[in-house]
Amino acid sequence: MINSFRPHLRVLLPAFLAAIVLIAGHASPGAAAGTAVLTGKVMDIEGRPVEGARLFLYDTPEVRRSASFISAPTGPDGTYRLIVTPGRYWSMARLKKMDGYGPLMAGDKHSGDPAEIELAEGQEMSRDFTVADLKDARRMRSKDREGPVTISGRIVDQKGLPVRGAYAIANRTEKTGGLPDYVSAWSDADGRYSLSLPPGRYYLGSALSFPPDERAVFLKGQVAIDAGRSDLDIPRSPGEPPVK
Repeated sequence: MINSFRPHLRVLLPAFLAAIVLIAGHASPGAAAGTAVLTGKVMDIEGRPVEGARLFLYDTPEVRRSASFISAPTGPDGTYRLIVTPGRYWSMARLKKMDGYGPLMAGDKHSGDPAEIELAEGQEMSRDFTVADLKDARRMRSKDREGPVTISGRIVDQKGLPVRGAYAIANRTEKTGGLPDYVSAWSDADGRYSLSLPPGRYYLGSALSFPPDERAVFLKGQVAIDAGRSDLDIPRSPGEPPVK
C-alpha cells in the first residue's frame, strides 16, 4: 500500500510546495519586488468614509481616457489598497452611482483635479482623497459665505517654547501629504500665527517648510472651529491636544 502511494506523492509534492509559496506571497503586507503600494481613505466633505469609491491612476495628466490602474471599490471604512508598478502617476477618486468606468453623470462624485504622485519600487505610500458632487460644492460655498473665523495663538515645541519660522495648517480631511487646505503666514519670534477659516471641523498641525515634509506634525482628531474659538496654541508634538 505504501509503495503504491509513493508515485502519487512524487506528483503531489511539487504542487503542495507551490501552494505554500503562493500563500506566503499573498500574506506579505508590503510591496513585492518590482512593485509599489498606494493606500489610503476616500472621504466626503464632512470627513466621513465613502463606500464604493474607486481610485484611478493615470500615467499622464490626461484623465479623459482609460486608467492605467483602478482599485477595487472601497469598503465601509473608505479604505483602498492598490498595487502598481513604480513610476509617476496622476491620481483621482470617483464614486459612480452606476456600474462601469464611463464619464461622470449627475450625482457622481470625484476628487477634483488629479493629484501627481511618484512611487518608488518597494514603497508603500498613503494618500487620502475627498470626493464631492456639484451639490456638495454649492453647500461648501454657502458655508464659506457664513464668514471666516480667525484663530490665532502660538506654535510651541515639546517644552512649550515658541517656534519661529513655522506655519499653521488646517485640513478638512486627515491627510498628511500634498498641499494643505489652509495655511497661516510664518510664525514670528514669539511663535505666534493667525489663520482664517470657514466654520467647520479641521485637522490642525504645523510645518517648518512648504509644502509640508516629514517634519510636519498634526494633532490627533478634529478640532471644531466656530465663532466661539479664537485663541489656540498648536504644539509641535504629535498627538498632543491643542491648548486653548
